[in-house]
Amino acid sequence: MPQAEFISAEELKNGAPAGSARGVAAKMLEFELAAALRDQIIELRGK
Repeated sequence: MPQAEFISAEELKNGAPAGSARGVAAKMLEFELAAALRDQIIELRGK
């Protein structure tokens, strides 16, 4: 079974190299989180 890779907070703050799978996954997660927050703001403004 493959071992999980972990990234430190400092590495995350500095950003992973663009060509790495971790960097791509981190960027995808960032966009997913931004979209979720945007949707929550829109929903709260409507109430």
